[in-house]
Amino acid sequence: MKKLLLFACIISYTFNLSAQCDGVLPVMENFDSDVINVCWDIEDGDGDNNNWMWWEYSAYYGGHKVIASYSYYTSTGALFPDNWIKSHAIDLTSFNSSENITLSWKVRGELSYLSHEYYTVYAATGNQTNDFESSPVQRGEYVDEVGGAGVFVTRSIDVSALAGNIIYIAFRHHNSSNQSDINIDDVSVSTATLGIDDFQANTFKHYYNTNTDVLTLKSFTSALDAVEVYNILGQGVLNKKLSLVKEDLNLSSLKDGIYIARITIDNTIKTIKFLKQ
Repeated sequence: MKKLLLFACIISYTFNLSAQCDGVLPVMENFDSDVINVCWDIEDGDGDNNNWMWWEYSAYYGGHKVIASYSYYTSTGALFPDNWIKSHAIDLTSFNSSENITLSWKVRGELSYLSHEYYTVYAATGNQTNDFESSPVQRGEYVDEVGGAGVFVTRSIDVSALAGNIIYIAFRHHNSSNQSDINIDDVSVSTATLGIDDFQANTFKHYYNTNTDVLTLKSFTSALDAVEVYNILGQGVLNKKLSLVKEDLNLSSLKDGIYIARITIDNTIKTIKFLKQ
């Protein structure tokens, strides 16, 4: 749920742009950069010219990089949003409904005392509004009623019923007014085999240096146990045992492209995405 969702100079530019959008499982979008109108399309259903936006909080406020939608602006007062953000195509054609495919995400109302924000998440085989609204795979809820008042909470739904198809996902902020804003982060679509589980905040960091082809992994709790690296086709290209809290992996032998790394710490798995170029 980075960046997600799956010619001389022009070809190169087009490839790099589309390569940011993961379309094959495991798909992960952590909104480390602005992907609106690249991997995600927005639709202003209420026509007030306010919509989902990419937002980076300062370090003082946690440094979160998210997509946000508002139900109140100081300059305009109360809003009545019907804001949609829709993903790129995600390929489930090689899966079947017995494979337990899960869509997960993190959500919060930014201000704990103004978090009665309603939203609906959808998965559908088309990317039009009526496709999402008629899909049986959807969930609507108030953020504060599921524990997201001022803090991120992880939510998920089973999308296995749509296996065998190209699918799209969407988040809709609606039925809310005069609160503050809703934040979405760490969206993923995965199976049990290529799952995407999250550590608690601030327990793990990673950095990929494009100049040296070195992926640095650092744990703030326990020693790293192992790392597995997969290419965009889901093929394993590296499997290594680890033992330190900080490890540097030289990936110069790998071809340029998008990779998924699964890091194990104390039987917990963290999945990250990075671009080697």
